Amino acid sequence: MKYIKGVHRHGSETFLIVSNNQQRLVSDSIIKTSTTKNGINSIISEYKGIEWYNHLSKNKIVCNFDIKTKTYYKIEIQLNKGFFNINTNTSYQKIKKYLDLTIQHYIEIWHDYKNKLYSPFHGDLSLVGNVMFNGIEEVLFVDWEQFDNSFKMPTGLDIMMIIMENVWYETLKANQISKDVLKHAKNSIENLIKAKLLSPLLRKKPAQSSLNFINDNIEIWRGQHFKLPVLKMPKKYIIEIDNVVTN
Repeated sequence: MKYIKGVHRHGSETFLIVSNNQQRLVSDSIIKTSTTKNGINSIISEYKGIEWYNHLSKNKIVCNFDIKTKTYYKIEIQLNKGFFNINTNTSYQKIKKYLDLTIQHYIEIWHDYKNKLYSPFHGDLSLVGNVMFNGIEEVLFVDWEQFDNSFKMPTGLDIMMIIMENVWYETLKANQISKDVLKHAKNSIENLIKAKLLSPLLRKKPAQSSLNFINDNIEIWRGQHFKLPVLKMPKKYIIEIDNVVTN
């Protein structure tokens, strides 16, 4: 059984269809299709991102890329069994473990880009969506439609975005950054620096530099930049993060 889950979600210009197994009543795959230029480019980017990732990751994403006509593209992605998403209401105390696993996975996948200004870019990593985990603490990065391999994206920007996103989520609950959250954000950024996977372009003031780059390159997200949580983070929290990292 198939059903439409989304149409033009976040301005993506794609149809999102979920295919369910009728016997087991679970989802087997997701299908994305498009007939527009932007939507087709997103599908092409996703396929290229999956190919790049599969070359480096232990756990593979199985997909079928199909060009029906010049103006109708389709990609079907099999769902990896045993992997799950983090609940949006999970406390930061519990999320820390998953953030650490995510950063370690990034370090493993991007290991060839140490000390590089630029590297391939996922573009939409999020613990509540596009990073998945399983029971033996393996990590899977999914949803590669914002993938960019032009080597114009600062190394480590994906992780800076995910660190800042989770700090911002926590401030929505407490209206401040607790010492524990700030300490973990500092440690996370320092781990990225120690792994030599934070571009020199972002090291001086990591949070502000990341935000500046995003704002200066909005077109990369093909009209979907408005959904990025980091763009909603108040200036005072950006300053707090940078102060604790640089002091």
